[in-house]
Amino acid sequence: MTSKMKAIVSLLALVCLFQLTTGGLMPAKKTQRNVKPMSAVEGDAMRSYSERQKRMNGLWSSASCDLCVLITQQVQDWIRKSASEEEIVKEAIRMCIFFKIQDARVCSMIVPLHKDEILYVVANLALDPKEACGIILGEKCGTPYFPGTMWNVTFPDTPKPAPKPPTPPQPSSPTVRFLHLTDIHIDFDYREGASPNCGEPLCCRAGDLFNDTLKAGKYGDQHSCDAPMSLVLSLFSHLNTIQDQFDYIIMTGDIPAHDVWNQTRSDQIAHLVALDKLFSNYLPTKPVYYCIGNHESSPVNSFPPPTIPIQNIDWLYGAMANMWGKWLPLSALDTVLRCGGYSISPYPGFRIISINNNYCNKGNWWLLLNETDPCDVLQWLIQELQNAEDKGEKVHMLLHIPPGEGTCLKAWSYNYFNIVNRYENTIVNQFYGHSHHDWFQMYYDNVTFMRPLGFGFIAPSVTPGSNINPIYRIYTMDGNYADSSWAVLDFNSFYLNITDANKSGNPIWQFEYSPKMLYNMTGLYAQDWDNLIKRMEADDQILEIFNLHKNNLHPTGPCTGECRTDLLCSLIEGRSYDPDLCKYHLRH
Repeated sequence: MTSKMKAIVSLLALVCLFQLTTGGLMPAKKTQRNVKPMSAVEGDAMRSYSERQKRMNGLWSSASCDLCVLITQQVQDWIRKSASEEEIVKEAIRMCIFFKIQDARVCSMIVPLHKDEILYVVANLALDPKEACGIILGEKCGTPYFPGTMWNVTFPDTPKPAPKPPTPPQPSSPTVRFLHLTDIHIDFDYREGASPNCGEPLCCRAGDLFNDTLKAGKYGDQHSCDAPMSLVLSLFSHLNTIQDQFDYIIMTGDIPAHDVWNQTRSDQIAHLVALDKLFSNYLPTKPVYYCIGNHESSPVNSFPPPTIPIQNIDWLYGAMANMWGKWLPLSALDTVLRCGGYSISPYPGFRIISINNNYCNKGNWWLLLNETDPCDVLQWLIQELQNAEDKGEKVHMLLHIPPGEGTCLKAWSYNYFNIVNRYENTIVNQFYGHSHHDWFQMYYDNVTFMRPLGFGFIAPSVTPGSNINPIYRIYTMDGNYADSSWAVLDFNSFYLNITDANKSGNPIWQFEYSPKMLYNMTGLYAQDWDNLIKRMEADDQILEIFNLHKNNLHPTGPCTGECRTDLLCSLIEGRSYDPDLCKYHLRH
């Protein structure tokens, strides 16, 4: 067989390893489930980037790399038999089961689901099988070579204006408030009383044993379980009672549950429709501005650019355009239908730009064919920002994946970092999801890498997930008047104590914190967040308080040593795969 065919089989067998280990990094456990419809996998967004990276660099990373090499060697022996695609899939499933990547039911569905994508990508890629492990598991396992991996966007000839430090508004100035929801991950198959310890990455579902010592609560569970409808309905009932406290809503992606091996396109659209109906029924007058999460597609992470001739994502973008159309102009729907993003001005002088940065997601296999600004998303963004600068508008950015995370491809992240630098006077705030945790990420100037010029709010999830509580936020920003900065002035975070709600049967959403109050911050500008990092570096008590809220009020013990360094660096490193950014800031 050709080296290309060997690579196809290797990559198809290893896609299971990537999808099933980048979140949990653990082999399959002995399952206690009944034979029922397939449950979810891939806790990719269930843990923070720093936690995932720690595992990837640790012992299980080494074991995964060794396993990867072993599988490749096994497949090379087998592939000489000149197998058909059907045999390739069968053998990949066997490898997945034999090496206990997951149980037989998971393996038997995750491989066929990704088959067409992987076979097409690798068949059209000059890929040496020795590079497969590096592609799937990262540079720690091997370094594949791809010419043109680093690329640059083109900026207009218009000179960059001199940086303008933000000026806080007068106390009497008008304000606007908005609600931020993210990573809801609604699980239609959640069942109260089911086992939260089912041995698979997502539990508490129809088909899980109901005689386990641990039982899923009515309003969710803090093991590997997603959000039941009872939790989501309690949230929306609560929001209905306080809807006078916000003017519009942003939703930064990930609506479906993590059952990524048995999701169909109709499943994904059903989740979108369900959330849309909740907004219509409970908050009918509140505009909702979305960005797309990596879990909206089927298969998960699969967002083929328009240049792929045999595949398209029209089914998803069309459904989104149909639902979002009630709040977006026709001009915005055109860009939704093309690349899943849009630009809209809700108030004079203020603009929201929603970016589909699944085109930077390293789990999006289509990008192996060509990762140079897929769908021209960043070039389009530059055009929108230049138009906003010319008009004197201020911009809020919505993205699902924090661009500084290791999930985001290096070249895309570096280019986005440069865009934020160029338009620092125009972009006043950014809002992300994906990690399920509560933190932020800084942007510094790209000359000295010391001057803070921007940052992104990374909001916690609604889904409980692993040892976290559901949370939402309401931001207060400079309001609708001439020369408004449109910058966020503060936010209030609210949470549901899952344990208490399940015990009492009465879900109570309660105030968690305000950063200005909790950290005694004078403002929420880039300089203020940079100052907070310096204070955390010098004061362990402040760092421990921050770490508690970062983990959605789940105590994790003292954060010292590597934990402390990882935490501080995750806040500083606003572009992916650039650990040197940290050395400019932290004292050693």
